[in-house]
Amino acid sequence: MKKGLVLNTAYNDFILDADISNYLYKNHTKEVYKESTFTNCSYHFYDDEIDVWCDSDGRINTIRCASSCFYQGIDLIGLPFQAFLSAIRVLPDNYEQIYLLVNGRGQNQHVYDFSTIGLQVWVWRQKIKSVLIYKVIEEER
Repeated sequence: MKKGLVLNTAYNDFILDADISNYLYKNHTKEVYKESTFTNCSYHFYDDEIDVWCDSDGRINTIRCASSCFYQGIDLIGLPFQAFLSAIRVLPDNYEQIYLLVNGRGQNQHVYDFSTIGLQVWVWRQKIKSVLIYKVIEEER
């Protein structure tokens, strides 16, 4: 039985802040992005249908679901955003609109950050297209 999304913790077997080497036995591809200020690795896990991003030390910092994302028995992908807000009972603390090319066509996707629960939700035509799960890191004061 699949666990689905555990806020600020995991998606299925993939645990935030775990070492990626724990999952490399699964069918995957790897990409490395080298920018001027940082290097980032991403992995696509075919059977799990997720993307995972890691810090430079190989620890999982973000999990992206785009084909399905189960939370409390509900698949968030394709769910109307208003229904999601009613179910989650948390308002986003940040919003931006990002233009993406999808299958050769442009989409203005609405990106909502829920930093208190470690979610970023991408919405197009009022339906959720993808969900990013990350660990909330408390800032020291």
